[in-house]
Amino acid sequence: MKLKLLLTIGLIGTFSILNAQNSTDTELWTGGIFKLKLNQKFRIDLKGQFRFNDTISLMKSTFTEIGLRYKIDKHFAVKGNYRYIIKPSKNNRSRISLDAYYNWSKKKLPLSIQYRLRFQDTKERASGRKYTYLRNKITVDYNLTKLVDPFLSYERYYRFNQKNEFRTWRFTAGLDWRLAKKIDLTTFYRYQKEINVKNPSAQHIIGIMVTYGAKV
Repeated sequence: MKLKLLLTIGLIGTFSILNAQNSTDTELWTGGIFKLKLNQKFRIDLKGQFRFNDTISLMKSTFTEIGLRYKIDKHFAVKGNYRYIIKPSKNNRSRISLDAYYNWSKKKLPLSIQYRLRFQDTKERASGRKYTYLRNKITVDYNLTKLVDPFLSYERYYRFNQKNEFRTWRFTAGLDWRLAKKIDLTTFYRYQKEINVKNPSAQHIIGIMVTYGAKV
């Protein structure tokens, strides 16, 4: 039964990617995450990513991010992040963000739910222009097999800066693969769209991210 479900998810994912590749606004996001667990409470995350747009033909941006996560208990955690973003032929940006997490799961139940609330403030280095958002994200994971777990997530962006309205929503379907004891691979398809603007843009996004975990 699990094998049939896995094959079905794979076919759906393949169809989504092929559909995205036929679109004129396809993007590819790829990179890696290094997670260093300091103790039972603290963890340092280092993240790097490359993003390509225009049917995966041009470099849209690349960034490096460092974050410190504090686990309050088995349900709650908080995290602070700093990101430096390089945009070819455009203003580079720096971003700070603060995340609050709530995780819910039960023994013998294959489903788990995570809610993340993020406040982020981004500044263009040359112009000083700011983009400030409050982001709400909910993710549902399904413990399918020892090899792979599928997940779904939905997120909405609320912008400040005298706008005070929702500006973006995104839906993501993906698979978390356990390649080795310390190495995971995440593959996903994401649809993202602007709202409350005159000419809203939309993106089909293919994501491939590798995560390596270590302990002090």
